[in-house]
Amino acid sequence: MDFDERTRTYIRQLAPPEDEPLRAARARSEEADIPTVPAETGGLLQWLARLRPARGVAEIGSGGGYSGLWLLAGMDPRGVLTTIEVDPDSQALAQQAYTEAGATARVRSIRGAALSVLGKLADESYDLVFVDSTAAEYPDYLPHARRMLRPGGLLVADNAFLGGRVADPEDLDDDVLGVRAFTDTLREDSEFDSQLVPLGSGVLVAVYHPLAD
Repeated sequence: MDFDERTRTYIRQLAPPEDEPLRAARARSEEADIPTVPAETGGLLQWLARLRPARGVAEIGSGGGYSGLWLLAGMDPRGVLTTIEVDPDSQALAQQAYTEAGATARVRSIRGAALSVLGKLADESYDLVFVDSTAAEYPDYLPHARRMLRPGGLLVADNAFLGGRVADPEDLDDDVLGVRAFTDTLREDSEFDSQLVPLGSGVLVAVYHPLAD
């Protein structure tokens, strides 16, 4: 085992433990071949949601509800998670996860393509926007996230490394190009202060500080 793998194993051991709804959501997602973030990334999402703590969170890509449960665990108990999923089977699994966690009253689950739904969400109403959907569309999500975030809010994106593919200059796949463009745009944007976190497949975290008019 090399140093990197030892470190990853060590980090996993320090991740917050999964409760039963989380374990069940992960198991159902794996059975249905729906990708989930690793537990250490889930712990990061919980911590980021807890910082303010978040009253409004928007999630682009519900999957099987696993990430949403981590976000809910860190949010203000009065907060609402608005989560978008285009696939009906995934949405059904996510809703089952929220039900088992006793969190249905705190979740607004919307089925539809993200780019069709995001324009209907309110301006400056979210403390955190979590992106974990079609990587090629990441740059298209950014204008919506900017509009939706409250000042000081967080934009968080999973798959920032895409398994190391974004570092390969010869990889010109649409998903890779989308993540690169998303990351480069945020890095050059004076209204966002962004960092890459080497957990899972990479997590980009950016704080939104809009310039005064």
